Amino acid sequence: QGALFSSGLGYTYTFDTIDTGLDPTAGVRLQFSQDFAGLGGDVTSVTTVARAVGQKKVRNEEVTLRATLQGGALAWSEGNNRVSDRFLIGPSIMRGFETGGIGPRDQSNGSDDSLGGNLFVVGSLEAEFPLGLPEEYGISGGVFYDVGNVWNLDDVEIPLGSSIVGESGSFRHVIGVSLFWDTPVGPLQFNVSKALKKEDYDEEQKFEVTLRTDF
Repeated sequence: QGALFSSGLGYTYTFDTIDTGLDPTAGVRLQFSQDFAGLGGDVTSVTTVARAVGQKKVRNEEVTLRATLQGGALAWSEGNNRVSDRFLIGPSIMRGFETGGIGPRDQSNGSDDSLGGNLFVVGSLEAEFPLGLPEEYGISGGVFYDVGNVWNLDDVEIPLGSSIVGESGSFRHVIGVSLFWDTPVGPLQFNVSKALKKEDYDEEQKFEVTLRTDF
């Protein structure tokens, strides 16, 4: 289609009492961000993402309980709404599936392409705890439960006769266990998961190793 240009401006607001609050055993982190495209170029849109995290340390602060809720919405006004503009959820947001492994897919003519979605919502419950190993090993464990959905292809140009699945969305449910290891190259996280509810066309990822980032 030739070159496409976009330009925009965004902001992020964060309220955090987990790292800076008066209670070292509990806190919340709230984050809200928006990106506005359309200051120039070929597209006009607004992308909004919100995230809320609540954390509590129990049992002499050895066990960390955490709940997370996050979601996003893409409001499209002008130009081509492309896959790269929509939400492609990966393990960093919802575990148990590959990046783009849930949500609408194009299965036309034998293909199986993730299309992403204009809307997403993911909730997580997790616990992190020691495994009884010497502290110098830097190894701890965890369990988690994730539930999420990616859907909506409004304002997307879909060719006639295309075979699209998952446009209306459905909630997937995943449980799993984690192993956290502080190594010289950085904190690693190993996840083993099992989908309790999924769609036949989803792309699972039952095991993953990632460089752990701030939750």
